[in-house]
Amino acid sequence: MSPVSRSRKPKRPHKHVQHAPASPYAKFLEEAKALLDPETDVVEAELWGSFALGALFETSWFGEDEADEEDPDDVFEEQFGELLDYFGKQKRRPEALAGLRALAMVGEEWTREEALRTADELAAAGVKEPGWLRRAHEVEPTSVFRAGDLFGDAGTINLGFRRGGEEHTVSCYVSDRGGPVLERVLVVPGGAAELAEGMRANEEGEAKLYISELTPVQARTLLAEALDRLLSEGPEDPEELLAIAEEAGLDPEELEMTSPVGLWALLSARLELLPEPDVSDTAVGSAEDVRETVEAFLASKQAAELADPELAGALATVFADVAALSDRTAVGFGPISLGGYLLDEFAETIELTEVEAMLVPAVLTAWAEFTNERRGFGEEGLRLWREALPELTRAFTQVYLDDEVAGLREEYEAIPVRDYKVNAGMDLSEVLQQLVDEARGTEQEDDEDADEYVFDVEDDEGDEE
Repeated sequence: MSPVSRSRKPKRPHKHVQHAPASPYAKFLEEAKALLDPETDVVEAELWGSFALGALFETSWFGEDEADEEDPDDVFEEQFGELLDYFGKQKRRPEALAGLRALAMVGEEWTREEALRTADELAAAGVKEPGWLRRAHEVEPTSVFRAGDLFGDAGTINLGFRRGGEEHTVSCYVSDRGGPVLERVLVVPGGAAELAEGMRANEEGEAKLYISELTPVQARTLLAEALDRLLSEGPEDPEELLAIAEEAGLDPEELEMTSPVGLWALLSARLELLPEPDVSDTAVGSAEDVRETVEAFLASKQAAELADPELAGALATVFADVAALSDRTAVGFGPISLGGYLLDEFAETIELTEVEAMLVPAVLTAWAEFTNERRGFGEEGLRLWREALPELTRAFTQVYLDDEVAGLREEYEAIPVRDYKVNAGMDLSEVLQQLVDEARGTEQEDDEDADEYVFDVEDDEGDEE
């Protein structure tokens, strides 16, 4: 039979199947399957939840639409709600419930509560709970140790915790650049004190680590400020970080696993376990401390030979005030923290003439020697300052005189250094009371306006009669 004469069934017209677009949260669900492994422990589940929130956090700042000017906080909240909604609809997927349980252990209070509510609803529908949930005992803080430089500018804060008889440490590397900046976060087994001692035993080179115990309140105050800074200012551009890592020969995956972007949510939940400082303890530094320190500096032997005492006093006022505002004493900045401030905020917000800029290195040297003496760091502190100052002063001069930075000063309407006013010394409780008083005053004015309006209406009604 020829192909032409062979009996054939007529072909049916091809129907185009309409596939629903894949959810952007499907990848989260797929990755959550790892939480069903019987060997998964509770910390691993917390890490999964933290990195999931970290991915949303990064996307809220660096999404696909670069022209989108929507508030990153609003974007994050919207994405988080969509993620919970997507997981909550997976009635036959135990990994969805496992992911929700993990999300309910990390992040801020509102994210944990919403994740817990969705998880409970899914569990009520009969979805199987993850095995590690039975071992999710309450976490208890144990101790806090810091291992860092002599001046307190940079170092690792080791937060110790215990769960079910086992200890683990959340290790946070923080550097001070005119305020604490969270650089790296790592979760490791074992106690905080042992980890700090191990770091000192393994130190290499001439850099010496100074080990000190912090109170839980001190740790929470410092790390909460660093965490707030990350969440308010946003993460570094991931593409720029990747380029820097490749140029420096660093492992991008290792950097990602210790990035605060991925671990902020776990740290946030852990900090809420530490006691909060009293309102009186959260006040910024003392204005009297700033003024007395500047007076003592100008009367010191270190400042005696400076060419322009008025400029020296103005610069010292800025340095002391910013240190006080960073929850330090007026002489609290070391080379790293002062350098970070000078190369960033100072260069963009404080106006110097070209002549004044050339005099800054001499004032910096005198200020370094003065503050080192006041803090009692002796020859060791002087050695460290003298090692840091040449590069610091060179970098400052280069950055400050850069045309682009000068443009930023103009845009930000920089303050002439001699006009700088002390900002330290205002108690946060006073600020809150001031806001309350202002709100009450506004409310009272509104009530008076309303009464006046009613009175006018009554007068009008009387006229009509």
